[in-house]
Amino acid sequence: MARIALSLPLLLMAAPVPAQQQQQGLMPEADEKPSEIIVKEKPTQRRQPDRFSIDTGMRVAGQYISRGVAFSEEPSLQPYVTLTIALPELSGGPFEEVRWFVGNWNSFQFGGPGLGQENRGTLSGWYEADLYTGVSAELAPRWSMSAAYYYYHSPAHSFRGYSDFEWIVSYDDTGQWEGILPLKDFTLAPSLRITQEVGRPGRADALYVQPSLTASLNLGREDRPVWFRIPLVLGLSDDYYDSANGGKVTFGYFRTGVTIATPAFELAGNPFMVGGGVDIWMLNDKVVNGLNDNELVWRFGFRWSF
Repeated sequence: MARIALSLPLLLMAAPVPAQQQQQGLMPEADEKPSEIIVKEKPTQRRQPDRFSIDTGMRVAGQYISRGVAFSEEPSLQPYVTLTIALPELSGGPFEEVRWFVGNWNSFQFGGPGLGQENRGTLSGWYEADLYTGVSAELAPRWSMSAAYYYYHSPAHSFRGYSDFEWIVSYDDTGQWEGILPLKDFTLAPSLRITQEVGRPGRADALYVQPSLTASLNLGREDRPVWFRIPLVLGLSDDYYDSANGGKVTFGYFRTGVTIATPAFELAGNPFMVGGGVDIWMLNDKVVNGLNDNELVWRFGFRWSF
């Protein structure tokens, strides 16, 4: 049986935004981390990038689910900040618009963590503090990639630290649906994410594979965009999903949902994005994940890049 949580309404005032910035700063979906957002949105940014840029934001989620596994049944506050440095000196040959990024992502729980994990010490409630760094680049006119290293740490001692190496390849299909579908600025943004765990406590390191499409269109005007997104995501792994009957299961979940985001106003000449949505998790009932077969999770937040 599905568990449903409803979001608070968002009252948004859209301000005019330059055309080249309209798709910058879209809200992260579900358990996406900032490195994924950087590579997914980069192909739409057709201007000379600044040498230094900062991307920051915060999301409130009704429940913290990552890769189809429960990390908290209660709401979570998830702020992050990413510094990106453009490296035009490395552009040339097969690589264009090379960038290096480093940042921090956190999850503060309003309740105890899932799966019977601890929540103790002077920083109880600070479930997760991730550090990450990596590079992103354009490989061809419509292809881009990123490679990132993550270190996962729990200030509340809910889990022991470990690392991930993550690779993402994305295709930019902007403009390819014009004349085919009567939808403004429609894209599917196909992407493949591959993550290899390193030093995961208590079990073998897992390889995680996540193919995805994200249908996106603009419901607003060119100068006042309202971005509507529907993700279609699969979660697959060799050792990540424990079977209730023993052994491992390859298929973890299918996720979809709806996200709406818009620039509420401009701050220091850049759009301040606000938005919200609902994630629909359709989970493998053979997996020990601390969840029901279906979960509906609300979320809302903001994002600002400068």
